Amino acid sequence: MNKKTFICFLVPYAVFAIIWFLLIVIYEKGELHLMLNVYRSSFLDFFFTYFTHLGASIPFVIVIVYLFLRINQSFYLLVTLLVNALLTKGLKWFFGVPRPKIFFEENFPDVALQFVEGMKIHTANSFPSGHTSAVFATMTCITLLSQNRYISFFCLMLAIVAAYSRIYLSQHFAEDIMLGSIVGMITALTMYPLYLTSKNIAWTNKSLISILKIKNKQSP
Repeated sequence: MNKKTFICFLVPYAVFAIIWFLLIVIYEKGELHLMLNVYRSSFLDFFFTYFTHLGASIPFVIVIVYLFLRINQSFYLLVTLLVNALLTKGLKWFFGVPRPKIFFEENFPDVALQFVEGMKIHTANSFPSGHTSAVFATMTCITLLSQNRYISFFCLMLAIVAAYSRIYLSQHFAEDIMLGSIVGMITALTMYPLYLTSKNIAWTNKSLISILKIKNKQSP
């Protein structure tokens, strides 16, 4: 891990987290959700409908990409995502918080939330956001594996935008993505020593292609 690279991720995240936390404390849950959903357009509907997948299927695509770079890096990312998913699912089950749709229907029936046409709206297990924890776990892993400050900062921006997409789509509240981001980051940091240990196993430092080439040469 390059400390300077990680600082370019951690410091801006800390600023974001502090501001986000203050908003959560100052404003009521429903009020803040509506405030964060003021600016809408057909372009943003289209953009966030697809960008939100950065916290769904895309992380596992990245796992496959890393197989062609280094196997241990791919393994680190995969284990992080699996552990993160288990933690997030467990927390969702434990808290059992309703999603915005149900929350507003039960508490503010006169308020009509704006949904994106064609988007499946979930109703249960809002806290924390699984998409947010997944994207922050992924981007934290990439940052820890990277030696580039700009990539680190770019990863954070991607994670924040993907997290906001969950609010824009009215799938989650602000506090959902707050905890989701923390869970994702902590999981990636906790699993990092596993990656360092795996580097001692020579073949894991190779790419999948290089291993296949070696096996082909050895075969009669």
